[in-house]
Amino acid sequence: MARRGKALALGPLFILGFPRSGTTAMANAIARLKRFGGYGPEGHFIYLFAGPLNRIAAGEFNANSILHEEGAPDTVLDAFRALTNQLYSSQADPADTTWIDKTPDLLQVRAVPLIDRLWPDARYIFLYRPPEAAVRSSLALWPGQVTGNERNTAQRWVNCQQSWRRVRPRLGTRCVDVFQPEMLAAPQTIAAALQPLLDLSDSEVDALTRIWTRHPRMNRPDGPRGEAYDKVTLTAEVAADVTAITREEAAHWPAITAADAKKSPPR
Repeated sequence: MARRGKALALGPLFILGFPRSGTTAMANAIARLKRFGGYGPEGHFIYLFAGPLNRIAAGEFNANSILHEEGAPDTVLDAFRALTNQLYSSQADPADTTWIDKTPDLLQVRAVPLIDRLWPDARYIFLYRPPEAAVRSSLALWPGQVTGNERNTAQRWVNCQQSWRRVRPRLGTRCVDVFQPEMLAAPQTIAAALQPLLDLSDSEVDALTRIWTRHPRMNRPDGPRGEAYDKVTLTAEVAADVTAITREEAAHWPAITAADAKKSPPR
């Protein structure tokens, strides 16, 4: 149904997930809708301050700290919120909250309680894909970092998914999970799923669908590097270990178990 009347007042949009899970394709597409703020470099900013700001919010500081002055903790949190708004805003406006942060990282997911305290009207999109595919894609794009660390990468995938499952209930209807393979195979379905979250008009749903349909291989290498990327595989031993490490967590994600069932040969 087309949107009627005034558009929903949106806070910032946080696009989260494990690396190589479709966050770039999501951020680039939404940023092309004119009423949303732009998207440039990845964030990797807010989680750096999560520990100190959470302690300030909880009153966990030295007994002699200036933060005991009346209203001081709120002043610090307000200043950080305004600074972040200004950093992300296309107009450098400390009051502007119409912006997109894309930070595919476990640490950003763990920072969501702080983010939600600072921007209680924020929206969240969490992208995920099967663990073996996430590890393989990470290996293909960053061989120097992931080679020999495939099992640690798999465990980080587990930690990222677990952290999101724990924090997701507090967000209610302000979050949507997106299975990355479905964004490629059924872009209209994913765009429609985002409609209530972002108060999208029918024309905006169509625009997202067109973007993902025309650019299904976004954020992957082109040319010879892309050919090499496609050829990278996990060894049988590593693949078995990745499956063992991620099996318990993957079972909490019906889209992953359904995809695995389709791959399994009939008995």
